[in-house]
Amino acid sequence: MSEKKPEQNMDETIIASIDDLSIGPKSKEPYLIVVAGTQIGKIYSIDEGELIGGRSADCDIWIEDSTISRKHFRIRRQESACVIQDLNSTNGTFVNNRRIKKPVSLEASDKIQISKDTIIQFDYFDENRKISEQKRYELGVIDPGTNAYNKSYFLQRVADEFSFSLRQNLPLSLLMIDIDFFKQINDTHGHLAGDQVLIDVSTTIKNMIRNEDVYCRYGGEEFVIIMRNTHNQDAVNLADRIRQKIEKTIINYDDQEIKVTISLGAATSFESNYRDYVSMIRDADNYLYEAKGSGRNCVKAACSPNDQKT
Repeated sequence: MSEKKPEQNMDETIIASIDDLSIGPKSKEPYLIVVAGTQIGKIYSIDEGELIGGRSADCDIWIEDSTISRKHFRIRRQESACVIQDLNSTNGTFVNNRRIKKPVSLEASDKIQISKDTIIQFDYFDENRKISEQKRYELGVIDPGTNAYNKSYFLQRVADEFSFSLRQNLPLSLLMIDIDFFKQINDTHGHLAGDQVLIDVSTTIKNMIRNEDVYCRYGGEEFVIIMRNTHNQDAVNLADRIRQKIEKTIINYDDQEIKVTISLGAATSFESNYRDYVSMIRDADNYLYEAKGSGRNCVKAACSPNDQKT
């Protein structure tokens, strides 16, 4: 006859060594994290070699701040040591509140200030901390439902892009997008189906724009795209390609096939035709309203799709 196993007391604490538990990699790498400014929470890895930081779009560390120089500072890394150097910037580079005149070695938790609004912290993170910081940043700027940037990020970014376009005398275009009859989709197919429509429409749009374009959820079923160095005609032509692609897309949800359309409005800032970015947003929104009032599933702007630019 086999022995009866003793019953386990569910109140007993199982003894285990914490040393045996895997807690991820322990090696640390140098990073920069924005602790004040429009990109607060964003992190940059510092690889071997050098990184240039400034407001120029071709910088390795692009800081959206109109008061800093185009190429403001340089950070050189050799193994784990990092040295920062000011690049003759107009307003200077400060480390821990002291303006630097020559290259300075950075230590963990050093604060780098490049304007009254922008402060960057230098630190060492292991992989777990890096992932944690990235997630925290994404929670602050990414819409979880569609993986587009949120409205708060849009309002910060469009202000900077508008200022940049004025300084460089470059066109800046906005596309305002609305999913047609979205309430009807929710009422007919259910809110979960409506969520799937938002995801699929958003994914389709993101796959059709450039890496440098900024795609945001403006609210509800409305989205917006910021397009740097893009004339009105080019923006309108893209808008119509997006419209046609969405019209041909079939969204599958729970054995249902759902077809949707979108309406779009486009506005372009160029040669000081708008006094501020708020006016440009208002104009794009008015064009969107005109598209919805014209039967939907169309694009409205100062020009029509495929017109020749004058």
